[in-house]
Amino acid sequence: MRIIDAHTHRPGSLLGAPPRPIGELRREFEQDGLSGAWIATTDGLIRDTNRHNDLLAEDLRDHLDFFVPFCTVDPHQGAEAAIRELERCRKELGMRGLKLHSWLQAFSISNPAVVPILRRAGELRMPVLFHDGTPPYSTPLQVAAAAEQAPETTVILGHAGLDDLYRDAILACLRHPSIYLCLCSVSSGYIQEIIGRCPADRLLFGSDGGFGPGLVPSAADKILAVCEDQATLNRIFHENAEAILPVANRRSAW
Repeated sequence: MRIIDAHTHRPGSLLGAPPRPIGELRREFEQDGLSGAWIATTDGLIRDTNRHNDLLAEDLRDHLDFFVPFCTVDPHQGAEAAIRELERCRKELGMRGLKLHSWLQAFSISNPAVVPILRRAGELRMPVLFHDGTPPYSTPLQVAAAAEQAPETTVILGHAGLDDLYRDAILACLRHPSIYLCLCSVSSGYIQEIIGRCPADRLLFGSDGGFGPGLVPSAADKILAVCEDQATLNRIFHENAEAILPVANRRSAW
């Protein structure tokens, strides 16, 4: 079965994962069974956002047949500057998605720059992957409130609310057709409830891969333990991700 991981990271020095060559990370992911991965910067979520977007793009130059690059922007800089960086990443660097981490980046979802950023990402056909599940800035319903104001933009709750707020993530998914749930770092029992209540075509596999060994198979096993329907598994593990952002090495196609 093909597996596309919708939630991985370029290892960075600031969060305890030592930097590694991207080719080495790719080999590890392939050995873990991945056919492709969406990947975002780690250090860029904390400092030097633009520089780390450049570093990620350079790292992935020869690996665009496997990795789908996600940039980040800093809402603290204001909507105009953040959108300018978003457009640069899309048009000059070939980035295809946007990662926002309001907890690490320490911005409120109600920051006036957030909705304009989301709307522009939608216009650029860039899905937005949010960290979610950790108050005070990253609850699923906070993200949903912003997503409601940018309905043409695909918004992904990167942890489906985690174990404490997974029910809020379910509500967000059911209320807003633009919201997808990534089943990353959620316990199996809660994954089972999510699968039972949410549309199968809006669920994604994710592992937080890049932060340490064994994360990909562990994340896959949690889903396989509670779901036996092959059609649903195909959607979660690869079809939905491929429908949003097909892995391709032709930057000109995007």
